[in-house]
Amino acid sequence: MLKAVGSSRAIRLLRRGLRAGALGLAVLLAATGLALLAGAVPLRSGPAAASDGTVTIYVMTNGFHTDVVVPTQTDAKDWRPLLQASPITRPSLDAPLIAFGWGSQAAYTELGTLADLSPALMLKAVAFDRSVVHVQPLVAIRAGESVRRFVLTEAGYRALARHVEDSLQPGGAGEPIALPGVTHGTGDAFLRGRDRFWLLRSCNVWVGEALRKAGLPVGLWTPVAQSLMWSLGPGDAPGR
Repeated sequence: MLKAVGSSRAIRLLRRGLRAGALGLAVLLAATGLALLAGAVPLRSGPAAASDGTVTIYVMTNGFHTDVVVPTQTDAKDWRPLLQASPITRPSLDAPLIAFGWGSQAAYTELGTLADLSPALMLKAVAFDRSVVHVQPLVAIRAGESVRRFVLTEAGYRALARHVEDSLQPGGAGEPIALPGVTHGTGDAFLRGRDRFWLLRSCNVWVGEALRKAGLPVGLWTPVAQSLMWSLGPGDAPGR
């Protein structure tokens, strides 16, 4: 009889624990969904119309990660000295565009395909990993659903440029520090980042911060590419 009573009580406690766990998971999922939706709501007005003294930039996504693409050289900013930081990007000083991305050093440099994803790499990537800035010289932008075009004021563009520069860890003389020999094989290079990467400050959050400083209508928190692109709206088609 005592065994039966004890067993019945254990079952009730187990059921209660499962219900509490399910409720907690549901609340967490709902909170995450609300945060993502809130992050997709733009908080600022759009950029200035095209005219003298403006700079055209692009935002690109592969569905998981986003990059901001800027002109290599304008009156507001010349990025060619940054390209000289790595022997890999040095031959591309005449490239018209540069794509900047930010993220976990482990995920960015060690994850080639999903087959390379391991629990250890995933844990390292979300638990305050060292950050890197990815530098990809580009010849042109291909129009498509994954690309947005925006026009910034020069002041807005300078604010975006400062965000990129402030994300770089300086060397002894203040120069960017390139990771030697680390590349995806597309003429790109990686520069050592200043801050740590973690789950709540992802690569997409970094791009959102840059665009918000530039004056674009970006959501408050954009941890995934979808929320960032939703908050930006349709933008403008490249080439217009």
